[in-house]
Amino acid sequence: MRSLIAAFLASGMACIPALADGQRGALAQFGLIGTWSSDCGKDASQAIASRVAFVSPPDGPETATALDGRGAFSVTTVYEIAASDMPTADQIELALHPRTVTYSDGRTAGQHEYDSVRLVFQKAGERIQLIRIQFEGLPEIQRAIVFEKCPN
Repeated sequence: MRSLIAAFLASGMACIPALADGQRGALAQFGLIGTWSSDCGKDASQAIASRVAFVSPPDGPETATALDGRGAFSVTTVYEIAASDMPTADQIELALHPRTVTYSDGRTAGQHEYDSVRLVFQKAGERIQLIRIQFEGLPEIQRAIVFEKCPN
């Protein structure tokens, strides 16, 4: 019985790199790598014109860097993508954990701005739509925010 459990654990350990590659591949497979915005034509520091850049470096963790304009100042948040999953071919679910939060006016981020968040994006033609958000410890929120892929 112990040898069966040991063999099972050993085969599971051999699959860990494949699972990591599969997770990393989800961003590329979905076409999420790059910069997305609710309006690529507007300066990202303008109110409501948020941008998110998804990066999948070969030798580091995948990240999402969000720049949100809030009128007179902007907030840049760098998230580590802790998990990614494609429940269907046209949806991707991401678990994000914030690493840094920076205000352009020098203010310090509050504790809740370091809460993890789960996002679900759905393909909408050449665009993507953020359809669900769930902040750590809070109920899920249904949304309908459309993002277009920016040329740069």
